[in-house]
Amino acid sequence: MPIIPQEKRVTTGSVAICRGSCNQITQIYRSDRQLCRNCDQRYRYFGYQCDVPDCRNKGDGHNRFVTKENKLVCYACYRAWDNMKFCDWERFVEKRHGFLNRPETFVWAVAEGLVKPVENPVAQGETAECSSCERNLPIHHTGYQLCGTCRQKLQYHNETCGVCEKNPATVWIDDESIYVCNSCKRTCQVYNITSYHIYKTQIRTIEECMVCEEPLTHDASDLENSRSCSAFIDHDHETGKVRGVLCNWCNTVEGYIKKYPDPEKVIRKLRAYLDAPPLDQSWVQES
Repeated sequence: MPIIPQEKRVTTGSVAICRGSCNQITQIYRSDRQLCRNCDQRYRYFGYQCDVPDCRNKGDGHNRFVTKENKLVCYACYRAWDNMKFCDWERFVEKRHGFLNRPETFVWAVAEGLVKPVENPVAQGETAECSSCERNLPIHHTGYQLCGTCRQKLQYHNETCGVCEKNPATVWIDDESIYVCNSCKRTCQVYNITSYHIYKTQIRTIEECMVCEEPLTHDASDLENSRSCSAFIDHDHETGKVRGVLCNWCNTVEGYIKKYPDPEKVIRKLRAYLDAPPLDQSWVQES
């Protein structure tokens, strides 16, 4: 961008034609080159590359660049860092790595002809006919004009959940580099499980009730004529902490017994009651 002679410059803050790529009448941010704020961010670091290791954006006159904490970042990375409340650089780079290396979406859906780019797409959130289900709904993906349900169903079409390894995947988790289905996602949210890998390796691998030792299954599809699995995650309703995996009966019994003022006393008395029933006498009932 050429430097404008001193006598031909407009003052900073005045309205004039930006000499950058936007070429619009707007407020001038940099007077020596007569650029608006956006164009200044596009050209000031021309030829430089974003400091985020996995980011491939370069200063080419199209990408905006800003500096933050002695780091030069493209505007996309800047917004992502801003959303993380400008956490420390190492943590941000780690998070950004997972995002920038996420799998491409709609690969199989496009290959199988389930979706295709639409001409003159509507704005995101605008109500229009979904190109997949053909219902008039708010559009969540403008490129293929898909509603929220169809977008979620098709973006990772043919991919399987990396946790249960059975259900269709509906989301990619950047932090853990794993596909997840709605069921596993909901379970981890309900029980506040910190990691999908922990859920997979330390909870779903438990195959016996931790009280009665009955065999368990974590998938409803393994049981005939059943919509629910036989493994129940037991947690403390007061603290929310997960305690173990139980069968339905033990989980129910535990819930009832803990309602007594002294659960241990009740268990001891129940044991004694079953060992010597008070009315187990010959004169009470006929043989």
